[in-house]
Amino acid sequence: MDTKPLIGICLPDNGNYFAYIFIKLNLKIQGASCVRLKPSKDNINFKKLDGLILSGGNDIDPTLYGAHKDAHNTELDKKRDAFELEMIDKAYKEELPILGICRGAQLINIYFEGNLYAKILDLDEYIIHQNSIFPIKEAKVKTNSSLHKTVKEDKIIINSIHNQAINKVGKDLDVSSTHKSIIESIEKKDYPFLLALQWHPEYLIYLKEHRKIFEKFVKAAISYKA
Repeated sequence: MDTKPLIGICLPDNGNYFAYIFIKLNLKIQGASCVRLKPSKDNINFKKLDGLILSGGNDIDPTLYGAHKDAHNTELDKKRDAFELEMIDKAYKEELPILGICRGAQLINIYFEGNLYAKILDLDEYIIHQNSIFPIKEAKVKTNSSLHKTVKEDKIIINSIHNQAINKVGKDLDVSSTHKSIIESIEKKDYPFLLALQWHPEYLIYLKEHRKIFEKFVKAAISYKA
């Protein structure tokens, strides 16, 4: 019998290979195993999972959050949207630990009836927005947040690989970090573990505060498994 917690990683049917490899590596370091969850797979035994990660990827169908159907910058994957919303719903009802990354964070916000800015410039036309897998900006972490208890820092350096951002925060979710006017993370306090990050911590494995996020997530999965 495998004593390691099993984490389901939501991925598109094609692509996201490097994201998967880095997420898997982070989980392995913390003592967890993982399985890929894809829209085309029909053999998912959800009851075996001890945690759920929603990875990054294409823009989300704007009609899911009340925006114009053309309010997106990449190709849409409506099949993935529907599949992952179902995964969030199942995980939430079972109180599984949930970690959202970039697109995954945005989808979690939509699940809780929040919405998005279709373009960063819709949020602030004067904002200078760069994209890099390397840490290029600083996020302020709210002192009373679960994220702060995890990273034990008031500020952390993060990367940025997104062209959309959270606008209205979903019901019962709290903002836990920001960079200028951009919401960088949201969380749910009255829940074992639900953290949604606009950045990609999997690529920042060499920074201890980002490893701590995976450590906290896996600890929550271990508690769930027990």
